[in-house]
Amino acid sequence: MTKTPAVVLGNLMMGRCFSLAGIPYIGITTKNDKRLFYSKSCIKGLTLPNPAKHPEKTLEGLLKIADEYGERLPLFYTNDAQLQLISENYDLFNEKFKVNLPSQEVINAGLYKHIFNGLVKKYDLPIPPTFHRDEIMDGTELDYPVIIKPTSRIHWFNSQVIKEIGSQQKVLLINSLEEFVYYRDKINAEEIDYIIQKYIPGPESNILSYHSFFDENSEPLTSYCGRKVRTYPYDYGLSCYLALVKDENVIRTSIDMLKKIEFRGPIKIDYKLDEDTGKIYLLEINPRYNMWHYLGAKSGINLPALAYEYHLGNKNISCPTEYRTDIKWLSAFQDFQVFREMKEKNLISSLGWIKSLQGKKIYQTYAPDDLKPVLYGLFETSKGVIRRVRRLIS
Repeated sequence: MTKTPAVVLGNLMMGRCFSLAGIPYIGITTKNDKRLFYSKSCIKGLTLPNPAKHPEKTLEGLLKIADEYGERLPLFYTNDAQLQLISENYDLFNEKFKVNLPSQEVINAGLYKHIFNGLVKKYDLPIPPTFHRDEIMDGTELDYPVIIKPTSRIHWFNSQVIKEIGSQQKVLLINSLEEFVYYRDKINAEEIDYIIQKYIPGPESNILSYHSFFDENSEPLTSYCGRKVRTYPYDYGLSCYLALVKDENVIRTSIDMLKKIEFRGPIKIDYKLDEDTGKIYLLEINPRYNMWHYLGAKSGINLPALAYEYHLGNKNISCPTEYRTDIKWLSAFQDFQVFREMKEKNLISSLGWIKSLQGKKIYQTYAPDDLKPVLYGLFETSKGVIRRVRRLIS
């Protein structure tokens, strides 16, 4: 009997979760990253427009898939623009695909930080002091340092502010009133909505995350915890070196909170550990699938595969609770870049960096048990090099 395929709106790492479990999937890229199409279990690859720019065309493409197969297929979504598309067409996605969505209030809290702040106040969740930009008069009332976070990151990385900084920072660290006024004026000029939050001291390695999938009764199938080892740039950047950890406090706190808000579906929660008090503060919730799932799958808990079985109505899902913590996920090029940045600031030595890379690792693209995406990536890279050489000599 042919297995029902999953519909994977995502990237290669998400696709590999299904390949590891032998589950067929339809791979869809909205960023023209076709490596997803070449993993072992991909039965069909499609490129759809980016929902951040053309949501109606993305929706049209997804509905064609639903109509073509004539049955509700399990749908897996991996970024904020895709989640926004689902939120804006909530009933339609529930009708056309097998999804287990939380309330629209919770989805929007994952997308928009000011709505998240409202959810936090409603349920009395543990976050640092946080204010919407409209709540701040001139900045003199703030207790510096603080961070500025966009309420939505969908267009943040293409903003002029981030381009001027020259890095992919998810937030801005503000140490003084003068800095606040400078960046406030620049961000306001671009009409970017944002919140201001009290800075919790400590490196990015103090950021812990909770990962799970909750059923229709707000019960977790299983859970695991992660820790950022490094990000690029080194402060408030994108993850480039990740590890799983065991932390019962994070798991217990997360489950209690998610039950309180009657959560359903996939979830990632970020916390930051305050080194001075030992308290963990809630930073954000992400009610979608993400790149951590590949590390989880390699370490013993394949959340997308478990969610797939749940969507198919399998009542006898074997949900492991134990997972390895000796495997790390590495984006080698970005990690080398952050090493250079940290070394210039005397934050790490060459020997310290080399030692940190010891042990078993998995990678963003390279996987010896799934080489076709690697070969495709090398082929595309070589084409780009040839084009640049031709331009130089012509």
